[in-house]
Amino acid sequence: MHHSLEKVLFKVSQSELIDQGDLHSASQLIIESICLGLNIERAGIWLLAEDKQSIECFLLLDNATRQDNIILTREHFPNYFHALDSERVISASDAHRHSATLEFTDVYLKPQGIVSMLDSPIRHAGKMIGIICCEHRGELKKWSRDEEVFVGSLADLYGRAVNANEVRSHQVLLEKLNGELESKVAQRTDELQQALIHLKTTQASLIESEKLAALGNLVAGVAHEVNTPLGISVTSTSHCIDELNKLKKQFLAGELDEKEFQYFIETMTDGLLLIERNLSRAAELVHNFKRTAADQLTLEKEYFNLTEYLEQISTPLRPLTRKQNIQLDIQLADSIMVDSYPGAIAQIFTNLVSNCFRHAYPEDFTGNKIITLGAQLCGDEIKMFYKDNGKGLSKEAKERIFEPFFTTARSAGGTGLGMSIVYNLVTQKLGGRLELISEVNQGLEIDIYIKQQ
Repeated sequence: MHHSLEKVLFKVSQSELIDQGDLHSASQLIIESICLGLNIERAGIWLLAEDKQSIECFLLLDNATRQDNIILTREHFPNYFHALDSERVISASDAHRHSATLEFTDVYLKPQGIVSMLDSPIRHAGKMIGIICCEHRGELKKWSRDEEVFVGSLADLYGRAVNANEVRSHQVLLEKLNGELESKVAQRTDELQQALIHLKTTQASLIESEKLAALGNLVAGVAHEVNTPLGISVTSTSHCIDELNKLKKQFLAGELDEKEFQYFIETMTDGLLLIERNLSRAAELVHNFKRTAADQLTLEKEYFNLTEYLEQISTPLRPLTRKQNIQLDIQLADSIMVDSYPGAIAQIFTNLVSNCFRHAYPEDFTGNKIITLGAQLCGDEIKMFYKDNGKGLSKEAKERIFEPFFTTARSAGGTGLGMSIVYNLVTQKLGGRLELISEVNQGLEIDIYIKQQ
């Protein structure tokens, strides 16, 4: 290639305008460089329509004057478009006689004073997208091979500029989409946070309701159980008062003898012992209930005797099981000391027993109903367990029993939170683990393992 053409081409290829993505600035540079290198007045870039039925002027410079809005169609210039279909260089030294360009003579060449044309195809992404058209006025110009290569190289640079423009457009679109996405993500995140806050509030409310429901059951059972010893105590007290009044009357009448006085002493002794035993029983029930209820509400950590504590919390549970005609069997190892949360343990066993009332024994259940609660040492762990001989669990229920809000007794008022609370208390509050053993009609066993320290 001639040195002057190489110099112009090298300068264009090094220009930042080619790769900046500004297609109009890159096109202006390329056309100006063509006019300079070929020493012509008129050159332009024409883009082929997708259907290849027309070609439109994208940029046309004539003595540095811009022209556009020119469209050529295959219908009016079939020979020219046939030549374009070959995607080769159209080198017309005499444009008025060349087979591809002669049909432009009257409508385009003569009005513009054009005598020679050199058209080089522009390719992008493997296909032809247009041409660079070089137009010469004056004497006929025989285009040299160097000039054809020069224009072809600039056509390739235009293809590079088109690619840069597409990349820039994609980047702008991507930045816009990213901005919209960030906005949507922020909005969605805020919505999710609000929903999460609402969910946590609702969950806390439901859990509190579940805790209060369990305590309500305890209250009802304990109240019923306390009424019995109190009733006996009241009756015995009334009997003692009657005997005292009878003794007083005999004494005032001077009719009291040793035999009557001895009978009074024996009657009062029996009555007072009966009162003492029943009031002690009532006091024990109230004491254990107060400890269990307070622990469930506070959940503070302390070092305590687990064996004694489980005996305490079983006291208010017995009235509940007795009301349901269920035998409560407590199996405890000798003194087990543990540093843990007694309130959580109380709530766990209360929930397990309450859950049994609702699910374990259907109305058509036959045989003795038995719930077993206990604790024992297993290596460096403490195993607490719950067992019943009820209807057991289906495969689906076994897989989902600890899921929040899962219940098979929704129609009976079940919330599906009881076992979820048990799971969370064991795994999170106590730092332990659970093992579940159950088959249909084979009862249910839940083993809870916690560390001693």
